[in-house]
Amino acid sequence: VQQAAVPLISSTSCRSYWGLEIKDTNICGGAAGSSSCMGDSGGPLQCAQDGQYKLIGIVSWGSSNCQPAAPTVFARISAYRDWITSVTGGE
Repeated sequence: VQQAAVPLISSTSCRSYWGLEIKDTNICGGAAGSSSCMGDSGGPLQCAQDGQYKLIGIVSWGSSNCQPAAPTVFARISAYRDWITSVTGGE
């Protein structure tokens, strides 16, 4: 298991890189040297809040050739919370 500090990027900045493929259901992050690559899909994006780590995103996609300057696109957990709760029964 590997980890990296991944700064979040505004949707506007991410859209300037990826275009209109970025939706409100996405979170973008990354910086030079901290981007996702093949095999990272499904990995967590967590942030520290009140002394605990909270899952806020899941790696969805990014650069096909693992460019470290390319923002990583994450699925925004909050956009799918109702569906997750219905499938898991809130567990």
